[in-house]
Amino acid sequence: MNKADVRYLSIGSLCLLITGILLPCMTVYPQAGAYTSFIKMLMPSKFEVTTYSILSGILSMMKSGNIAIGLMLFVFSVIFPIWKLGTFIYVTYRKKKSPSKSLELAVMLGKYSMLDVFVLAVLVIAIKGLPGDSKLELEAGIYFFSASVLLSLFLGAKIKPKSLGASTTQ
Repeated sequence: MNKADVRYLSIGSLCLLITGILLPCMTVYPQAGAYTSFIKMLMPSKFEVTTYSILSGILSMMKSGNIAIGLMLFVFSVIFPIWKLGTFIYVTYRKKKSPSKSLELAVMLGKYSMLDVFVLAVLVIAIKGLPGDSKLELEAGIYFFSASVLLSLFLGAKIKPKSLGASTTQ
C-alpha cells in the first residue's frame, strides 16, 4: 500500500470517525411494562425518550459519577483513534525516509481499536435487557463509527511501518 492510498483511506476513516462520534448512535425508549402509564404519571422524566451520540453518552456517564469508565471510553473511543489516524496521515506527508516510531506504535496498538466497539456492543445488550419492554434503537452514528474502526483496522493490517517510512510513492 503506497502513501497516497494510506493518506486517502486515513482521511476517509477520520471523517467517518468524527461523524460517528458526533451523530446520534442510539435512542432509548424507556418502558415499565403494564405499569408504564401509571408510573409515567408519577415520574414523567424517567420515561423521556433519550438520544445519545458516542460523545454525549460518554459525557453523560461521567456526569453521573462513572468517571473512570467514562475516561477509559473517551481515551479508547475518541483520543486513541484520532491519534492513530492522525499518525497515519502525518507519515504520508513527512519527507524523512526513516520509519516513524509513532507509526510503529499506532500499528502495534491498532488491534485495541475494537475495544470501543466491544464496549458499545455490551452497552446495547445491557440496555436491551432492561425490564418492561424498554427499547433501544440504533442510529446512524454507530454505523459511521464502526465503519471508521473497521477501516482503520484494515489500514493497520496493511501498513508496513518500515516500507511506508522508506516509500517515496506519492
